[in-house]
Amino acid sequence: MRFEILPGLPAYGPRAISFTLHGEREHREGLVVRFYPRHSEPWTGNFIGGTTICTAVLEHPNKSDIIVIAQGEGSIVDPETRTIHDRIGDVEQVIELPSLRCVVLRDFTGFRALSVDNKGWRSPRISWDGFRKVTVRGTDLLGEAYTPIQDSWVPFKLDLLTGHCPDGVYGNEKSRAVSAVSRSKTDKA
Repeated sequence: MRFEILPGLPAYGPRAISFTLHGEREHREGLVVRFYPRHSEPWTGNFIGGTTICTAVLEHPNKSDIIVIAQGEGSIVDPETRTIHDRIGDVEQVIELPSLRCVVLRDFTGFRALSVDNKGWRSPRISWDGFRKVTVRGTDLLGEAYTPIQDSWVPFKLDLLTGHCPDGVYGNEKSRAVSAVSRSKTDKA
C-alpha cells in the first residue's frame, strides 16, 4: 500500500503538510494521510476538507497519483513531489471501476471520470440538485436525478465510456424553457 489514513496528526517527526483552500492561515486537523512514495521518504499530509460527508483515499487509475477526498474536497496528489495536481470540489460519491480503468466522482449535479490516461470526461449537468439510486450496469451508470420543476426524481442513463447523457433532466427542462421563451417572443412580434 502506498498510503494509510492516520487517526490524527503525528505527535513526533516531521510536520504534516497542510492542504487547504484557505492557505497557511488555516491550522486544524483534517483527514491525515501518510504517503509512502516509491522514490523518496514517507511524508504526512493533512487535508482540511470540504462540506460533504464523502471521505476516501484511493490509488488513481494512472498508478502514480493518489486521490484524496476529505469531506467532499477532492485532490489528486503526487506522492513523489508532495504536490496537488488538481482539485475537485464537492464530491458526494466515489465509484471505482477497475474493469473500465477509471474512477467516477459524483457531485450535486453531474459526474467526472478520472482515467488511466489522465484524460477522463465530465458529464453535462444532469440534475438540478442531487441524485439517488445510482448503480452501474456494464458501461452504463443508471440513477435518478432531482427536478424542482416537477418536484420528482427522473431516471437517467450515462455512458461510462464517454460521459454522454442524453436524458439528463436539467438539460431537457432547460431546453424546453428556452424553446418556450423563444416561441413566446415570436408570438408577440
